[in-house]
Amino acid sequence: SGQVSVDLKAIDLRAVRAHVERFKAADAGVGVVIMADRHAPTGIVVAVADQIRLAGVPDITFITTTLAKTTLEKP
Repeated sequence: SGQVSVDLKAIDLRAVRAHVERFKAADAGVGVVIMADRHAPTGIVVAVADQIRLAGVPDITFITTTLAKTTLEKP
């Protein structure tokens, strides 16, 4: 469906970077886990990863799930 979530709350893709920047401000060594449904649009997953990198977090882990949405959580 292309839905993006942070800590299980739906957000707009354009808000990913701001959320990650807040996580990074609280913990400079933060890493991010992207949990994506195996049917999630690849473009959405790549766009989420791009926003995370633009927020200055190079440590991204990808997990494929059977959820119906792309989820980003603090590890």
